[in-house]
Amino acid sequence: MVKRKTVPHNDLDSYEHNLKLAAGKYPLVLVVVDGVYSQDGDLAPLKEISVLCKKYSAKLMVDDAHGTGVIGKTGRGLIEACDAWNDVDLVTGTFSKTFGHVGGYVVASEEMVNYLKYQSKQHLFSASSTPAAMSIIKAIELIDEEPLWMDILRNNIDYFRRGLLNLGMNIGNTQSAIFPVRTGDKIKNAKICYALQQKGVYANQINYPAVSLKDARIRMGVTALHERAHLDEALNVWSDIKKQFGL
Repeated sequence: MVKRKTVPHNDLDSYEHNLKLAAGKYPLVLVVVDGVYSQDGDLAPLKEISVLCKKYSAKLMVDDAHGTGVIGKTGRGLIEACDAWNDVDLVTGTFSKTFGHVGGYVVASEEMVNYLKYQSKQHLFSASSTPAAMSIIKAIELIDEEPLWMDILRNNIDYFRRGLLNLGMNIGNTQSAIFPVRTGDKIKNAKICYALQQKGVYANQINYPAVSLKDARIRMGVTALHERAHLDEALNVWSDIKKQFGL
């Protein structure tokens, strides 16, 4: 029997409480966490979580879909940034973001990978990759061959963050290329998103149930291909939006 338990966001006390309750009661206790959270752009306290997993004999799985190519000295994600390679049992991610393709991956021990091959329905009933998947290998190689793109991306992230904060926008604790501007109202959120698009800025409207009702936000992503002029244009539009909607 599989039991699932969620904990409040990055609440280490809650992690420890639930791990302590589960210790010794199940053949496997698995903690599943994002490296970079997709809606807030903030990071998991990975080192602290890994310490708790070791303390209570739990396995740790990290989905670093939004951290790969963005976080870490060489773009290996939050696991690299935290030097937690020996602390994580399973790593999952996607090819649809940094690598510009489709599909996903699981990195684990040979024993775990073989188990998933025959027990995971998602894998068992999936189709074979097309020859176009070879582009993924080249994309992975380019992260090492052309590190300048990560430098450009990080500069863009810092610049855009400072610009939004200087405008007084509520972007929470984002530490990645994801920028959520919180509006807190689903109706206003929809109107702002439409106004942004009318002014030439594409952004995602994030409402309930993707987030709670009070946490409606406009979600944006910065890339290495954005030029300073693009970011300035977006910030100027946000300055107008702030006045128009009284943010």
